[in-house]
Amino acid sequence: MKRIFGLLAVGALLVGVLGASAAAQDEPPRHRHMFVLGVEFDGEEPVGFRKCVDLAAGQALPLSAHHLHVHTGRAGEALFQAGHVVVPGAPLTPWNGCTELIDFFFGD
Repeated sequence: MKRIFGLLAVGALLVGVLGASAAAQDEPPRHRHMFVLGVEFDGEEPVGFRKCVDLAAGQALPLSAHHLHVHTGRAGEALFQAGHVVVPGAPLTPWNGCTELIDFFFGD
């Protein structure tokens, strides 16, 4: 279960990298997204989640302002406060979808 904390930490790092990258370049490459719903915490330690959804049926989404809103910004903050997180996927991370993401953090 501690690995989900790693997921959130990786997400936070990627947000910083993406923000710096987007400022330095036009935009990051098209990539997939996984929406992890209902992340549960025991104090500061995440202990589970309710559901993971592959957004856009696992396809890379067109680049637009969503990076300024869903990964970062007020929308991203509101999602996180509600216990949800949008995780970037391949090619920005090693995960091609929810199955790989969940196996990585909760598999054997």
